[in-house]
Amino acid sequence: MKNIYFLICSLFVINQFNAQLTLTKSFNEPIIGDFFDAKSIDTTTTLPMSLNGMGVTWNILGISESSALNTNTYSPASAYPGASATFPGLNLVKEDQTTGDLNYFKVTPSTFELIGSFTSLGVANADLNYNTNSAIWLSYPVSMGYTNNDIGAGTITTSTLSGTFTSTIQTVADGSGSLVFNGGVTLTNCLRVKTKQRISFAFLAGLFSGTVNQTIYNYYHSSSKHPVFTVSYNHIVSPGLSFAGIPPIDNRQAKAEMLSTLTIGLNDFNRQSLSFKTFPNPATDDLNIQLVLNQNETYTIEIINSLGQIVNSRGLSNLNPGMHNENINVSNLKTGIYFIKVKGKNSSGLQKLMIN
Repeated sequence: MKNIYFLICSLFVINQFNAQLTLTKSFNEPIIGDFFDAKSIDTTTTLPMSLNGMGVTWNILGISESSALNTNTYSPASAYPGASATFPGLNLVKEDQTTGDLNYFKVTPSTFELIGSFTSLGVANADLNYNTNSAIWLSYPVSMGYTNNDIGAGTITTSTLSGTFTSTIQTVADGSGSLVFNGGVTLTNCLRVKTKQRISFAFLAGLFSGTVNQTIYNYYHSSSKHPVFTVSYNHIVSPGLSFAGIPPIDNRQAKAEMLSTLTIGLNDFNRQSLSFKTFPNPATDDLNIQLVLNQNETYTIEIINSLGQIVNSRGLSNLNPGMHNENINVSNLKTGIYFIKVKGKNSSGLQKLMIN
């Protein structure tokens, strides 16, 4: 009887393990043309980042969506002039359209490598080039218990200084379970991937130095190739350089975002997703945009290139609910990947556009 009981328990544990989410290269790895919108999150409670292990319930309660909508895009190296020469092997660029932060990746059959980035160091924006040693960000497949440790090194430049940096990076799939949001919205069988990176930088032969510690928690669900919920913490520390007028730095930042397609219920600002169609797509001369509006509102149509620049904009005042058609001439746009954003006070939508 004990043997039968042990066998049943073992099978239950095995089935539970097999049911866990696994991230795969074919489904989860970003590719050129991918983009996603994320909504910024405000919180009045402490987020349960310390919880890890199997069968965890992460209660993400007491939060609300802000009206900010942040677009993240993945573009080819050719969309960033000079980038291929600066970052050999570059074939994918991720851009945060709100902050302007960039991550430069080399995608190989087995690895997803970080070879460069553009980000803030607290007192200035900096370009990091992993030209001494690239850092493996991820290698697929990723499931509960996955661990990857790597080191990176290279050069760092700002508008006035140049120096060197070293980096350690650890990526761990450290938790699986359920995400519970306001209003009883629950996502089961989620996988949390935690990335910790420490960057030590030095300018002026080490006279001006400091560290950047970053921890990113990405929560994945089978409904999306991109993380459905992300929390990141940054801590930048430097003694500064008094004779050069650089003050000491002790800057902490925290950010929480969720995928725009996820609605958390009770405490959100009810920002609606706006429905529209574009045709033809790819387009060459004229582009037709068909809007389906639910309320009277003033809207703006923007065409954004892969650098995040608005190359065409049109305002639509006091449109009544119903269907509306707009025609935009795009013959002056260069061949490539663009994004169309339609936004109003309470609604917005984004779609990819190809120009031939």
